[in-house]
Amino acid sequence: MHPQTASAETQMTATSLETARLNADARANRSLTRPAPPKPPAPKKPAPPLRIRGLTSAQVANAWAVVFEGHKMGISLRGQTIAMATALQESNLRNYRHAVDHDSLGIFQQRPSTGWGTPRQITNPRYAAAAFYRVLLHYKRSWGCLTCAAQMVQRSAFPSAYAKHEHFAKYLVTILNRRF
Repeated sequence: MHPQTASAETQMTATSLETARLNADARANRSLTRPAPPKPPAPKKPAPPLRIRGLTSAQVANAWAVVFEGHKMGISLRGQTIAMATALQESNLRNYRHAVDHDSLGIFQQRPSTGWGTPRQITNPRYAAAAFYRVLLHYKRSWGCLTCAAQMVQRSAFPSAYAKHEHFAKYLVTILNRRF
C-alpha cells in the first residue's frame, strides 16, 4: 500500500470514529433530557349508581360490593343473584356492626365463631361477599335452586326465606353489572 494512501485512510478512519463518537454522545445527551413516558391512566373503577328505588345509598353501596366481588371472582350472574338474595334476606343489605343474632355480623349475618372471619373482616362488605362466594362455589350444582344453594352456604333456621328476594336480587345484579 502506498504511504500517502495509508495516511489518508487513517485520517478518514479517525474522522469516522470521531463522528461516530459525537453521534453517540448526542444520542446519550438526548436520552438524558427526554421526559419519562407518561404513565398509563389507572383503570376506571365503575361506581354504583347513585340511586336505586327502595334502597338507601348505603344499601346500594353494599349491593355494589356483592356484585363487584362476584364480577372480580368470575362468578356468574346466577351466583351473584344467589348472593344478593341471601344478603337481602339476612340484613336487607344493611351492614350490621353489632351482633343481631348470637354473634352474626355484616350484610350476610356471618358469625366469627363459625369461621367466617374476624368481626372486622365480616363487617367489610367486600370481604363478606368474597367469603360467601368462596363457599358458594363448593355447591355450584345446586345453583338452579336459589333457596337450596343459599341454605347450603348459610345453614339458616329459615331456609325457605331466601326465595322471596330472587326477583329483586336479579334486578339489582343486572343493573349493577351494567356498570362494568
